[in-house]
Amino acid sequence: MLGKTQTRKALLVEAVLDRKQGDHLSELSELAYVSGYNVVGKVTQNIQRSNPEYLFGKGKAKEIKGKVKELQIDAVIIENKLDQNQLENLRKMWRVEIIDRFELILEIFIKRAGTQEAITQIRLAALKKVGGSRLEDHRSVETRHKIIRRLESKLVQIRKAKDLRRKRRVSSGFDLIAICGYTNAGKSTLMNALTEADVEVNSRMFTTLSTTTRSFDSFGRKILVTDTIGFISRLPHVLMAAFYATLKEIKDADLILFLIDCYDSKENITRKVLASMNTLLAIEAEGIPLIPVLNKIDIAENVDAKAAIVEAALKTKPILVSAKDSIHLIDLKEHIMTILETFRFHIKIPNSSEGMSLVSKIHNKTRITNEVYHPTCVEMHFETNARLGLILYNMLNKSTLDIEIINKEELEKHVKKEEEELKEDTLTVIKEDDGEDIFIFDLVENSDKKSKMTDTPEKFGSITSLEEKD
Repeated sequence: MLGKTQTRKALLVEAVLDRKQGDHLSELSELAYVSGYNVVGKVTQNIQRSNPEYLFGKGKAKEIKGKVKELQIDAVIIENKLDQNQLENLRKMWRVEIIDRFELILEIFIKRAGTQEAITQIRLAALKKVGGSRLEDHRSVETRHKIIRRLESKLVQIRKAKDLRRKRRVSSGFDLIAICGYTNAGKSTLMNALTEADVEVNSRMFTTLSTTTRSFDSFGRKILVTDTIGFISRLPHVLMAAFYATLKEIKDADLILFLIDCYDSKENITRKVLASMNTLLAIEAEGIPLIPVLNKIDIAENVDAKAAIVEAALKTKPILVSAKDSIHLIDLKEHIMTILETFRFHIKIPNSSEGMSLVSKIHNKTRITNEVYHPTCVEMHFETNARLGLILYNMLNKSTLDIEIINKEELEKHVKKEEEELKEDTLTVIKEDDGEDIFIFDLVENSDKKSKMTDTPEKFGSITSLEEKD
């Protein structure tokens, strides 16, 4: 099992340039642990500008060399992004394997990838990395680009199949909720608590690398909930792009449950809320209703103070829960129902064979709140979400049956509002603390628009551990 036996010794290092104070290597340490390393030391250096030869000052680089020898280090894991010259110089000086943040995350994804889509995405991420990946065999430029084209074509086919399944869920009439948040916030635990699913749960980062969708009933209304990959700060853009499909699940949601780890420190909560909201902003999900959920209150301290931090950041009071012990989940469900938009219908359908067939379909798709059978008609009050409400309104309005929509004026206002809010997806670029651009691709289905990302690899090859079995 991943992380069960920590055998390889790792030294974590970072050149801190224009970043806020704090433990910069805490997250890198967790990533290293998840990937199977035993972290035996940490070194940081505050610098005004990057040293073109070693990134660090030469004296600090030599100090790290001494620690590598003293601690018998197997790998130096570096938080920073190195150019090719710096990497080669440090390899010659330290004479040890050097792993950057990108490679470390990639290792975790490789070990945890469970679906063909995830494996294909990860291979593409490594092949497109500027400067190449140490997880590759060196090949010619032509061979490398041939592999990339083949994998991209395969990914298109995988996504088409996944989009068909997603479209069926969208057209089912169920409300769609996405659980998102920073990695290891307890998303899978909440998913299990709401739906009685059996999603894998443990305390390590990136337990979920692909989406899982299950249903649950909330006060008579059927809801589909999706567990998504955890957010992480400073995720390289090729990996962000690789998980396009997971991000798309969030963008299709009617409501986002934004899960926050209450057991975390106040400083970490602030940082992770900001990183998560930046991700939601980047995929243009900021217009979707959001409920902040402060999880793990059963083990957390200073809960009220942490709730105040979240409320100040998001301008919304969080719901306090323990997904593990099912504390306050009823409160969460009640709040979900107040946020989800509801189309309320009051109609009369002819009491005929064709009319009764329609009545049966409405029963299967909606929540009936009142129903009266008259000699000539069936009078119905029922509720739906906005998506199905739009479909039903248009269907009823165009029906050849003599249907009376009693609250037509009210429904027309709903319809106009929903139609005005439909908009096309776009490409978004955000700039991270270290100046790196993060690209989020167009999320328009069947779009012919091209991405503006133009990575030009300097080394070429394929990931031997993820080779396709033709």
